[in-house]
Amino acid sequence: MILSIESSCDDSSIAITEISSSKLLFHRKISQEQIHSTYGGVVPEIASRLHAQELPRILYEAKRFLNDSFSSLKAIAVTTEPGLNITLIEGLMMAKALAFSTKIPIISINHLKGHIYSLFINQPKSTFPLSILLVSGGHTLIIEAKNSTEMSIVAKSMDDSFGESFDKVSKMLSMGYPGGPIVEKIAQEYIQTYSIESAFNFPLPLRNSKELAFSFSGLKNAVRMKILESQEIGTDISSDEFRGKICYGFQSIACDHLLIQLKKYFQIKKECGNPIKHFAIVGGASANNHLRNKIFKLCNDFQAKLLLTPLEFCSDNAAMIG
Repeated sequence: MILSIESSCDDSSIAITEISSSKLLFHRKISQEQIHSTYGGVVPEIASRLHAQELPRILYEAKRFLNDSFSSLKAIAVTTEPGLNITLIEGLMMAKALAFSTKIPIISINHLKGHIYSLFINQPKSTFPLSILLVSGGHTLIIEAKNSTEMSIVAKSMDDSFGESFDKVSKMLSMGYPGGPIVEKIAQEYIQTYSIESAFNFPLPLRNSKELAFSFSGLKNAVRMKILESQEIGTDISSDEFRGKICYGFQSIACDHLLIQLKKYFQIKKECGNPIKHFAIVGGASANNHLRNKIFKLCNDFQAKLLLTPLEFCSDNAAMIG
C-alpha cells in the first residue's frame, strides 16, 4: 500500500491506496474553505498553520485504519509542486518523518499530474494517449499525455486562470469563497427565475486571435466595470437579480471562451490527421456542470470520448496523489 499526502493549498488530505489494484482503501480530507471565506481567498500563513493542525489528526485516523501499524506501507507519496511553498512544506515534512521512521521511500508527486490521475481513482488501468483540459484556481491548461511519463502543455492562460476568475467575481459581489460553486449556483437560480435575455453581455476574450491560448483578465475587468457603473447609478448590487445577471453573463462567456479555444484545438488535431479519441476535464473548476455539458457536446461533435473525474475528487485530494 501507498500512503499519500496532499497539502498544496487549502485542503489537508491523506489517503491509502492498494498498489496491485489501484483501489482507494482510505481517504480523508479536511477543507479550510469556510475559514478562508472570511478573507475572500486563501491566506497562505493561515493555511499552513491549519495543515500543521489537521494533517496529524488525519494521520492518526489512517494509522488506526492500518491497525496502528505502518508496516504494510511500501512508500509515502506527497505533493511537492506546484502550490504554496508554505503549505507544501507541511506535507513534505510529515512525509519525511514517516519515511525516516518506517525506512520506506518517498515518491515526489506533481500536483497537476495528480489531477490527471484523479480520472483513474479505483481503476486498475489508465487511458492513454489522452488530451486534457485542466482548469483550477491556479491553472488553465490543455495538456497532451502520450503515456504516464510523456506529457506536454500545448496551451495555457496568458494571465488569470478560469477558476481564479470565478473567485474574483464572487469576491467583487461579496458572495464568499470559493467562487466557483457560488457563481454557478447563482447563475442557475437566475435562469430559473428571470429572463436570460436580461443578463449582462460581456466581451469574449481573444475574439479575433488565432493563437491557441486563454485569457480571463479582460473579462474579469469587464465584470468589475459593470459593477462600478451600476453602483454609480444607484443599483443594489447585492440583490439576487443583479448578482444573477452578473454570474450568468460571466459564466456563459467564460465557458464559451474555453469552448471556442478547445474547438480550435480539436480542429487542428483533426486536420493534422491525429484526431482526439479521448478527452478529459480535470481540476477543481471541472466540477462546473455548465462547462461539463458544453464539453460533452463538443466531444460528441468530434467523435471523442469524454472522461470525467467524479465530483468528489475534482478538488485537491490525496486520493489522486496515491
